[in-house]
Amino acid sequence: MATKLVNKGNSVYEISTSVSGQAWKDAQDKALKRLASKVEVKGFRKGNAPIELAKQRINPADLINEAINLCLPAAYNDALKEHKLRPFGNPDVKVTAVKEDGFDVTFTVTTYPEVKLGQYKGIKVPLEVGEVTEKEVKEAIDHLLADNSELVLKDGPAAKGDTVVFDFKGYIDGKEFEGGSADNYSLVLGSNQFIPGFEDQLVGVTSETKKDVLVKFPEQYVKDLAGKDAKFVCMIHEIKEKKVPELNEEFVASLNIADVKTVEDLKKHEEKVLFEQHKHQAQNNQFTKILKTICDNAEVTIADKVLEDEANRMKEDLIRQIEQNGLTFEQYKEITGMDDEKINAQFKSDAKNRLTEYVVLGEIGNAEHLTISKGEVDAYYENVAKQYNMKVEDVKKTFASSENRIVENLYQNKIERFIIANNGDIKEEASETKAEVKEETANEKKPAAKKTTKKTTAKAKEGTTTKKTTTRKTTKKTTETVKEETK
Repeated sequence: MATKLVNKGNSVYEISTSVSGQAWKDAQDKALKRLASKVEVKGFRKGNAPIELAKQRINPADLINEAINLCLPAAYNDALKEHKLRPFGNPDVKVTAVKEDGFDVTFTVTTYPEVKLGQYKGIKVPLEVGEVTEKEVKEAIDHLLADNSELVLKDGPAAKGDTVVFDFKGYIDGKEFEGGSADNYSLVLGSNQFIPGFEDQLVGVTSETKKDVLVKFPEQYVKDLAGKDAKFVCMIHEIKEKKVPELNEEFVASLNIADVKTVEDLKKHEEKVLFEQHKHQAQNNQFTKILKTICDNAEVTIADKVLEDEANRMKEDLIRQIEQNGLTFEQYKEITGMDDEKINAQFKSDAKNRLTEYVVLGEIGNAEHLTISKGEVDAYYENVAKQYNMKVEDVKKTFASSENRIVENLYQNKIERFIIANNGDIKEEASETKAEVKEETANEKKPAAKKTTKKTTAKAKEGTTTKKTTTRKTTKKTTETVKEETK
């Protein structure tokens, strides 16, 4: 198949080619068999009529279209190989001519963004882990107590933090409006679920009473309601308050946390949990700073169509989320005060940043010849099996359809670990929890039980997963490596 390549600029190419001869004949024969398998002819089981008889009942245009579709993948791949193009996404396909002995087709291909890496190693960014404060520990324990509290009926008036169970109907200019009513609604006063002023007026209500709540909708709200005065007629059914358990050893025991027996043990445990959260956030911040510097150092050329496609995907995701929350996109724009122009500009900017990070990370992986072996994939399955007390074979069956995605994630994590290992500040971080300091000070008095000081270093990240989701794909090379080693 002879092909013609035209460079349209901005990483866009047109490839014109044709399919004819034996390839076209074979495609027509295969198309006929495929369509004939769906034809019903009286006197024969579906798909079992003689081929010539079935052909009489097949629209010739459908036969041609099916044959063309069968030819397109091979024609496209052959054209890419001939011109050594690396596509980014799917091509636009236009069949320009259909003849008795074949057809002509033009593929419009957007190629992979051009990347020229700058410095991507030796960028010193320290891991800055914040100290855990006593206030944070207290708040964490207070949350534990609140999470384990019970809601009990309250005889007195409602206060902030209480739950009010009530019916309500909303009126504007004396008329009930859509979406402004509910029955047996549970509202925690002070949670700010409702518009400003609503919850404050329920403070002090008692069970089995009526209360009219007068409010004004914010100016930046759904168009039909924005800035309007409203009255909500509320029928209060129940007032509930939280019965918070006492912080004592009985409560600590009820949590079933390993090696945590006393209140002091619980405080140390929560301090360590908070420290790990601080460290995890510090690792994210460190990686983000390093990656931004690497991307700023690189030269990346991304085609306009690629940016537009990614921005549109991001916008579609947002619209889907909005609709899942019961709003329309128009209502979202009214509430946020944004118009299509602002939203599209924001998504285009976000798309450029996301794609830049993706292609730069991929280029680093290629430059450093990073791959994922079959052994690494097997180790992943073994870890999952251990975590969920499953057999490895059962885990493999469960994830059989998503192995490529698993490989992509493992590859992404390997690139990120490489970046941290080669750019994080090599100076050891002396961050540690107060609980660890106290414990080590006490243990130093007992040489036999002496404990090594826990440090946070850039190298300690090796083998851990950096929580960064800037990319979702991997290079073809990665999957091929796994397949090759599986043989």
